[in-house]
Amino acid sequence: MGNFGFEWSFALILILILPLFRYLERHFAEQRQVKGAKFSRIELLEKAMLDTPDYKRKYFMILFVFAVTAGVLAVARPYISIQIPVNPVRLMLVFDTSISMEADDMPPNRLTAAKDTAVEFIKKSPKNIKIGLEYFYGSSQVVMSPNEDHSKILSSLSELTIKDLNPGTAIGSAIDAAVNALAIGGEKDNRLVIILLTDGESNQGISPLSTAKIAAKEGITVYTVGIGSEKGAYVSGGYLTALDEGTLLEIANITGGKYFRAKTKNDFRNIYKELKTEAFSLEEQKTEITAIFSLISLFLFLFTVYFGISVFRPLF
Repeated sequence: MGNFGFEWSFALILILILPLFRYLERHFAEQRQVKGAKFSRIELLEKAMLDTPDYKRKYFMILFVFAVTAGVLAVARPYISIQIPVNPVRLMLVFDTSISMEADDMPPNRLTAAKDTAVEFIKKSPKNIKIGLEYFYGSSQVVMSPNEDHSKILSSLSELTIKDLNPGTAIGSAIDAAVNALAIGGEKDNRLVIILLTDGESNQGISPLSTAKIAAKEGITVYTVGIGSEKGAYVSGGYLTALDEGTLLEIANITGGKYFRAKTKNDFRNIYKELKTEAFSLEEQKTEITAIFSLISLFLFLFTVYFGISVFRPLF
């Protein structure tokens, strides 16, 4: 959920210290060889060089590179930015579990595509977003009222299969149940949101538009997602599924929400990405982490000096 960046990115040019150090290291190595030729007892120099294994020199260079890199990153003032909602959000995810969700025009089927992307959406949502879950078909079942414990919702969605699908589609009743769930335990500054996913048209229960008006009066925004390809698909019983886009669009308009159409699994991902901005009203909050990189750099430099003494002492 966070992005990584630098306040002073121009300071990263200091990383050029490393190739400069490498050049100087080679230069002084050549100078030492020239001086070594003047030793009256050359065997002492050869012994000193043999006492410093190549792997120690390599380890020293690796430590030095990491120490300098951490130091440069600290100078550049690194930060992480986390998206947080402007106002506390309480959200109900209202999920269609009617038989038509078994249609395979969205491989492997609509249900799997919808629930997999819903799981991704919840996992990537800010932890302080209170999310609830409701399944509906000919009737409604509130699995969980909005809360910050997303694990139970994820578990319920993961266990949902085609065997759990039932006949009928009661969109109005589903909205009514979600409105009631949002009314419990809320606070005045809460942003109340319903995300309704369906692939059909309401054929049971109360009028969807009537409950949409009730939701609007309660200050609840409803975002509707229509599922399935334009051609539709045949399901058990040999009938063709039908999507009532007009009603879903009207529900969104009445409540100040937005209507989306998901024809592919990738469409779901793009919709959820947009919903994070639309429904959560997120803003970025930066947290500087310079101190962490400064401590890492200091520790590495101290260890480099300590290790360097054992590496180069035999030469002096």
